[in-house]
Amino acid sequence: MCAETALRREENDRYCLSAAQADAFLTGAPWRRFLVIGDEVADGRGEPAEGYGRDGWADRVAASLRRGRPGLAYLNLGRKGRLAAEIRSRQLGRVLEFKPDLTALTCCGGELVREPFDADGVEAEFDRVVAPLRDSGGDVLLVNWFDITRFGARPGEESERRRLRLRELAERKQAVALRHGAIYVNLAEHPAAADRDVYGVDGSVPTTRGHAIAAASVIRGLGAHLTGAGDGDGGR
Repeated sequence: MCAETALRREENDRYCLSAAQADAFLTGAPWRRFLVIGDEVADGRGEPAEGYGRDGWADRVAASLRRGRPGLAYLNLGRKGRLAAEIRSRQLGRVLEFKPDLTALTCCGGELVREPFDADGVEAEFDRVVAPLRDSGGDVLLVNWFDITRFGARPGEESERRRLRLRELAERKQAVALRHGAIYVNLAEHPAAADRDVYGVDGSVPTTRGHAIAAASVIRGLGAHLTGAGDGDGGR
């Protein structure tokens, strides 16, 4: 462990935001009903990182939104292992019943290891989820997660195959966001993606540092949307 990592804590991590900083990005945020759908990354699973709060990225975003709107309704439907098609078939009905005015969607870990890899199918499923949400008048946030291959946990041919698939899925998510006027936050190119302590021991889930950085990036992306400055790109 390098000295920088040993000394790093949430309050001095340049990629994180304090509560006051987060709230400043979300000043005037109109959202009253925030819903999150997706897989284990959506539901906030993560391994502890010393010096960082335990909340997942979505809970952190909800807490900041609630400080501006104390009556905010928040529901997280993220479930471990959910594929894009399962999110549509198992979660979309409950989503529409909840009537969110802001929905965040992140998934595709399972699609990376499925054979055959079907990027067209994933994009089609995202379209089928995002379109009705946008048609109902709500905002939709697509979060593309950190690129685990950047710190070399899975070397060799497998890592290269996964990297190419991650890139393909990122492009498909961005295309869906552009098509439907959704907000897009891309963590794959975030500089912290190269830090080992963003990921858990086996690399399958983030650490609480990863969640803190993701929350800061999402909040920056939402802030950019509110001010018309453009959607998030990784929230450096």
